[in-house]
Amino acid sequence: SASATVWRLGWCLHPPALSSLYRGVHDQLVAMAPHPMQYASLAYLNLPTEYFRETLSSRYINRIQKLANALKSIGFGVILPEGSYYLFVDFENVNELKGLSPTDAAMYLLEKVGVASVPGDNFYGKSEEGKKYLRFAACRSNTDIDNAIVRLKEKLHPVMT
Repeated sequence: SASATVWRLGWCLHPPALSSLYRGVHDQLVAMAPHPMQYASLAYLNLPTEYFRETLSSRYINRIQKLANALKSIGFGVILPEGSYYLFVDFENVNELKGLSPTDAAMYLLEKVGVASVPGDNFYGKSEEGKKYLRFAACRSNTDIDNAIVRLKEKLHPVMT
């Protein structure tokens, strides 16, 4: 699909004094990259601009919107992304997750619902701001997202007020 969601392509600019330190990291990241991955990366970087501006972006926008709508219907407060495929969601109004820590909520989803998420407090360091958030990724296939939505809707319910 050339989505490259788990590829790590990059480069590093650094002062000359750091060259010897960077060389060890460089060897692990670049020199040992599997040969087929190097060719795949080259093909990816040579795709036409329209692929990235139209095809790929509309694919992700549709997946993000589908997952966001489903999460909202269950009671999650959804923060729509502005440039990524991650949905940062407030889980306080989901009955089964209310009162749990982000880690406990993520583990509940994984063990009881069969859907993976990342605890939101992972993104806040020592701050308390992330204590009611989870992060979902909409980079999976439509089939995977549809299956996750079915599981979420079967096993989670909004808090009744």
